[in-house]
Amino acid sequence: MQKQRKSKSKNKKIVIDVNVWLSMFMTNTQSDFVRGDIGMVFVRSNEMTEELLNKMSVTKIDSRLVYNPKLYINFYNSNTVFVKTKKEFFDCRDPDDNYLFDLAIQTKADYLVSGDDGVLDTPIPPPTKVISYTQFKEMFEIQKPLLNDKPKSQGFLDWLKKDLAKFFKK
Repeated sequence: MQKQRKSKSKNKKIVIDVNVWLSMFMTNTQSDFVRGDIGMVFVRSNEMTEELLNKMSVTKIDSRLVYNPKLYINFYNSNTVFVKTKKEFFDCRDPDDNYLFDLAIQTKADYLVSGDDGVLDTPIPPPTKVISYTQFKEMFEIQKPLLNDKPKSQGFLDWLKKDLAKFFKK
């Protein structure tokens, strides 16, 4: 058990804003961030999931998705860890984004990744750093050579087929 505790402490906790998830879904690049063991744990809250569901139901976004929105939600739920939060942060320029800071602060996340200027400009106490999606992608590129030793990651469709096969076997 001590070994598990050690490996968990090495994992970086990441809060990814809904606008970033949507961007990944619309460009079908979400699997790039969860393939292999890259030492990241993506966290989510009820508020985040509700916002994602609401925004995905908008026709403009729904029409830009390659797959059925339910498949993306399944992917999101399978690759994030749910954390219950309390409403304690009230300093974001857009009050609707305060939940992101609650999640980041209460989980002691290493990074809060967003494409929203209001979020990016809001100060947050350490250890969390608020970074842009571009900065996050650059950080991920730095880690790519570490993944070269591993077998090539399966594509989203392969992952989806395996995941759905497991689901229907139950």
